[in-house]
Amino acid sequence: MPDPLGTFEYTWRLWLAAPLIGYLLGSIPFGLILARLAGLGDIRRIGSGNIGATNVLRTGNKPVALATLLLDGAKAGVPLAVAAAMYGQDYAVMTGIGALLGHLYPIWLRLGTAREMARGVAVLCVLVAAFGLISAGGYGIRTGAGILLIVAVTPLGWGGKGVASALGCLIAIAWPVGLLVGASWLVTAALFRYSSLAALVSLILGPVYAYLITDYQTTEFAILVAVLVVIRHAANIGRLIRGQEAKIVLGRVSGAGHADRIGGGGR
Repeated sequence: MPDPLGTFEYTWRLWLAAPLIGYLLGSIPFGLILARLAGLGDIRRIGSGNIGATNVLRTGNKPVALATLLLDGAKAGVPLAVAAAMYGQDYAVMTGIGALLGHLYPIWLRLGTAREMARGVAVLCVLVAAFGLISAGGYGIRTGAGILLIVAVTPLGWGGKGVASALGCLIAIAWPVGLLVGASWLVTAALFRYSSLAALVSLILGPVYAYLITDYQTTEFAILVAVLVVIRHAANIGRLIRGQEAKIVLGRVSGAGHADRIGGGGR
């Protein structure tokens, strides 16, 4: 993982420029923008209130949902790939995690009250500190401490659940891992017809695939990606256990519980 020490030219680009550029691009709420352009209204007031492709699909508009999926993946994967080509894998990792955090905690959806902004900045500072611990520590105590910090704040996310962006990151940093994760999602979704379960299973398998076919840096990155996304699915896990999670039915997400909820505030 990235060495936190080094020349100023190295560290400012690694710890500030790369994650900041990734974060700003990852913050673009394509689901919200595309839904409004398509005349579907505020996606945050439909279904689960989430801004991702799964919730866009609840409107019944498959082309918009597909476009959201592709753009949410590209906004994370493309800057990661560009950083890798220009500066190497260390910068790619930091850009990618910045983009994923941007999707989970989009600044463009928190340009409201000072209290909202303060909360957003606090959460992001904790997450950056957590990633710093993981980067510097590798496996071991510091990695565990970083994950504990992530677990503490990730449920506070106000953006998407991060599945498409996570997949985009994994494809860009190690395409065999990304393709295996995508295939795992498709198989699980086909067997059980739960989008959330498919996301959980596939991303938990991500670090396993990375460990078997890539290096430790990619494996650590896959672990962090999995932790971020899995914790953001805490509510979905509860609904799966209770048998209340929405299923994928005929190209739409349907089912008991939150699928037909209309109201403000995403989960």
